[in-house]
Amino acid sequence: MNRVTLGGLACGLALLAACGSSGLSDNGPFGNGGPNSGTICLLAKMPGGVTHDSFDAFPNRGGTATIEEVALVHPRHIRLIAAWVVPTNGSFGNAGPGYPSASAYPPGIWARRQRIPGAVVRHTRGQDLLNLVLVMRPSGKFGTATAVNLYYKSGGTRYLLHFPYGYKIEIGRRCV
Repeated sequence: MNRVTLGGLACGLALLAACGSSGLSDNGPFGNGGPNSGTICLLAKMPGGVTHDSFDAFPNRGGTATIEEVALVHPRHIRLIAAWVVPTNGSFGNAGPGYPSASAYPPGIWARRQRIPGAVVRHTRGQDLLNLVLVMRPSGKFGTATAVNLYYKSGGTRYLLHFPYGYKIEIGRRCV
């Protein structure tokens, strides 16, 4: 192997390593998403309709953090319409067609929600959690995403909280 080929191979491997990594720590104050993976099937009642999922919760074991973005990973025929974080004293929420309802939370909790991006969250104590609420719309008979990424900044450092499950959102009355 000559120098040019070897140099090109090393450069290509370095580029591949850089592209394959977000460069963000996945073990920050919000923890990490854990090893489980799978797919959650949700329904939208009609074409153009939305569905929501608000069962995911995580702690903030560090100082004040700003949530910069939530993104669906490898979305196909699905779009993230809205995202909020809701501070709770336990895991609350629901999932299903339409937008989330305040009635899924104890009185006064839904009023404390913050829109993402830009949500500023403080350290959580004891059993307190931050509940992630997503609203999604499929653009066809169904839409899919392989996972959810939440990007945040705390103490001058950017982090990634990766939720290692995906979505399959169907139009209709049942998930297949």
